[in-house]
Amino acid sequence: MNVTIDIGNTSVILCIFNKNKFISSLKLPTSRLEKSKVLNFIKNFCNKSKEKYILISSVVPIAKKFFIDLFDSNNLTYFNARDVLKSFKLKTNIKNKKTIGDDRLINIIFAKYLYLNSIIIIDFGTATTIDILNKKGAYDGGVITPGIDLSLKSLEEGTAKLPLVKFKKTKKIVGKSTMEAIQSGFFWGYISMIQGLVKKIQREQNCKYNIILTGGNAKYFKNSLENIIKIDEFFNSRGLNFLINNYLK
Repeated sequence: MNVTIDIGNTSVILCIFNKNKFISSLKLPTSRLEKSKVLNFIKNFCNKSKEKYILISSVVPIAKKFFIDLFDSNNLTYFNARDVLKSFKLKTNIKNKKTIGDDRLINIIFAKYLYLNSIIIIDFGTATTIDILNKKGAYDGGVITPGIDLSLKSLEEGTAKLPLVKFKKTKKIVGKSTMEAIQSGFFWGYISMIQGLVKKIQREQNCKYNIILTGGNAKYFKNSLENIIKIDEFFNSRGLNFLINNYLK
């Protein structure tokens, strides 16, 4: 059994795979991790397995330490994605690859394995990230913008009367109440931003790209962008599983 741990700023996603088959997932808030939930989830699926591979990807050092301490104290062997990534040969135009988060590198590596080139990956996480695998199959960099949920929270915290609303898809652009206006502004605002950035990237690089959407809010944009070839909330976890199967075993 393979255990992937994707540690983000807002959530931690644990997934269980049997080779390439997705078995189960557990999503926990990064700020409130519970040892018992993590251990019970892993033991429930992996106790009978002769081989266990645990791979950790993290952009949050404190949360990563939580898992390392937990696994060390329970004699569980684990691997760090960053160590695996160091040995992975990836054509890149990035000035300093060390500054790129594990999640972005893993998304690009897995996208290259699946599609070879000409891919844009849009990850709707705490930050909305756009990463480009160019027409030559090289990682060409990307764009980082504030994430949807983070922006909604900032709007509520930075204003006296505007409420915190749940992000949702809206049919009409003009809202008839304050809540509808915020929901419309965020949904159509992010669509316009993403559409605009994709068009500018394609024009700048003279290349037509296919698009992968991932992250918790990816499903809301299903019919809003052209050339979408995959929508998968667990794309990064599948990428970690790919690394386990091809570089750890």
